[in-house]
Amino acid sequence: MVKGPVTRQTSSDMNLLILLFAILYLLYTVLPRLRHKRVHNSAPALRSLLKPGNVSLAYLLEARAIPNQRLIRAFGITSTFVSGDPEVHHIFVNRAKDILGGLSTKGQGWRALLQATEDAVSRLLPAKEMDYDTFMQCMTFTIILVALLNVDPESLHSDDLVFVTSTINRRWTDSKKVKTTALTQDGSLNKVQHHLERWISDHDRYPNPLNFILPAYETMWRVVAVTVAHLYCHGDDSMRNIVLRFADCPTEEQFRSFGEENMEPSMKNIITEALRLHPPTKRIVRAALVPWWKKMFVPSLEVADVEAVHLSSTYGDGPTYFDPMRFHPSRVSEQPELFAFGYGRLSCPAASWAPMAGTDSWSTSWG
Repeated sequence: MVKGPVTRQTSSDMNLLILLFAILYLLYTVLPRLRHKRVHNSAPALRSLLKPGNVSLAYLLEARAIPNQRLIRAFGITSTFVSGDPEVHHIFVNRAKDILGGLSTKGQGWRALLQATEDAVSRLLPAKEMDYDTFMQCMTFTIILVALLNVDPESLHSDDLVFVTSTINRRWTDSKKVKTTALTQDGSLNKVQHHLERWISDHDRYPNPLNFILPAYETMWRVVAVTVAHLYCHGDDSMRNIVLRFADCPTEEQFRSFGEENMEPSMKNIITEALRLHPPTKRIVRAALVPWWKKMFVPSLEVADVEAVHLSSTYGDGPTYFDPMRFHPSRVSEQPELFAFGYGRLSCPAASWAPMAGTDSWSTSWG
């Protein structure tokens, strides 16, 4: 008579124990995977993520550095992109501004940039075995070396440029999916660094050249390539004429000047549309810096989906199509904000300079 209640009690305890194990399993296995990252795909959400209130610069840098640790094993860089140290950040930003300051559109540096672009095209274009992507990679890389780092263009040979650019592209892609040992054992990074040491004479100023080369090259060459492709395939002679006019007179005034009685897009409209449709960085990732006990309940990564925002209806009809007129004053009274160069305190220091400099590169190619 006593065994019935005891058996029922034991069964109840077992059910409770199974439920407890199920909850623990959910908490420690399923839930962390579901909350590994949270994606933000609206403009207000991007602003909130990339420019949070009441946080220090050190906090912002650490949140950026943690997801970028893959770049250390892939390229051995030591810049602010992989460091949470504010002093490292200040040194990098000041050096970058110093480099860009010498390339003002009204100074000798700008003329040197134009000459470097023309020389790069004339040197690389005759290469019969070079495909389109490789040509754009090598041209962009050459311009960065010559105009920004004062490399002698005579020291640059196409075979070496092809090797260095293709290696950087491959390691960039592989760093997102390959184990550390696979990246460190192939020896390709040492070969890239050997070429850079041979090309760049000012080792005191640039002890680790990839710190400055990588953010400029990896973001710029793709924008240059897709913009030229869009214009070539667009079949619009008026747009081609706008590009050629800028190539003949690459000034700020010409960059902003509208075509044919102000009813055609400006060079600025064209490059802005290219940056909208193909942002240099499609997704910006930040680590969630929270106490240890909260890590199980919140995403470890916060992702700003720049591409999703740029392809939204915020920018008008047909957001997936290349249409520079969407930024023309006849269509918009106030241009919507782009996130092509980030947002907030850690936005790209070259944000105001890069669009026109990049335009010079591909307008020369187009012309």
